[in-house]
Amino acid sequence: MAPLPRPQASTVTAIYAAYEAAAESWDSLGISVGEANASCDRQLWYNFRWCSPLEKHHGRQLRLFATGNLEEERLVEDLLRIGVDVYGQQDRIRLVQGHVRGKCDGKAMGVVEAPKTEHLLEFKSSNAKGMKAIIKDGCKVAKPLHFGQCQLGMHAFGLSRALYLVSCKDDDTLYAERIEYDAEFTLRLLARLERVINSPSPPSRISEKPDWFECLFCRHKDVCKEDAWPRVTCRSCLYSTPEMGGDGHWSCGRFSKPISFEEQKAACPAHLHIPALVPGEQIDCDEAAETVSYKLRRTGEIWIDGATNA
Repeated sequence: MAPLPRPQASTVTAIYAAYEAAAESWDSLGISVGEANASCDRQLWYNFRWCSPLEKHHGRQLRLFATGNLEEERLVEDLLRIGVDVYGQQDRIRLVQGHVRGKCDGKAMGVVEAPKTEHLLEFKSSNAKGMKAIIKDGCKVAKPLHFGQCQLGMHAFGLSRALYLVSCKDDDTLYAERIEYDAEFTLRLLARLERVINSPSPPSRISEKPDWFECLFCRHKDVCKEDAWPRVTCRSCLYSTPEMGGDGHWSCGRFSKPISFEEQKAACPAHLHIPALVPGEQIDCDEAAETVSYKLRRTGEIWIDGATNA
């Protein structure tokens, strides 16, 4: 018989619980620049449409996130110590009419390798395994999400170089890479993001295999592959549209009005699911009654969306 694990100390449990009690979960207004270069279009679309429940993190994870913030401050101090001028921290990034969003870690002048060139700053931390891959293959290959984030940041601020600075959490090794702005890559990425944003239904899956490795830990796996129902928000409603003429605005075709962030989260009694999000086959619709009928895949029963709406 394997020995039983030692119980976690009550002090540690209390600390983690305090982090969880203070944690806030929120929906992103758009596609995060840190996720924009994800390999799966469908994942990006589900993120954008708020299809899955908000993630809840364990206290240990929340403390790890806080450690990352502390390390970012330390990396700024390291740069200042060697005479680099750091500024513009948390400047906003807004692309594709505000539907692609984020903040930069900063900008810098006086970078040792090119002191007269203004650089975007991107700070990260990594464990020893991840650091080994970064050192071996560089940011573009080892960390495509980070590479996309750097490219979008440079594009947003009109910069030609980024300083990608990574700290190893295991032994404090530092890695620095100057990344050059790649116009072709970035314009292709922005065109892809615009297609995802304007798509009225989910793009194709990255794989139809149920055990595809990139799907195993995706937060949208239940909705994408296991017939789970999506969250009911304006963004999962067939009447909603992301507008391309403002700062991340959305509109409602049912009531011909803009919808605020709070309204989007709450939805309204006229909500009708985007048909591709219903785990069944659409078999009928009634425009006068504002209902859509489906035959559900798992049970075979008929479900009428909108039939119980006030």
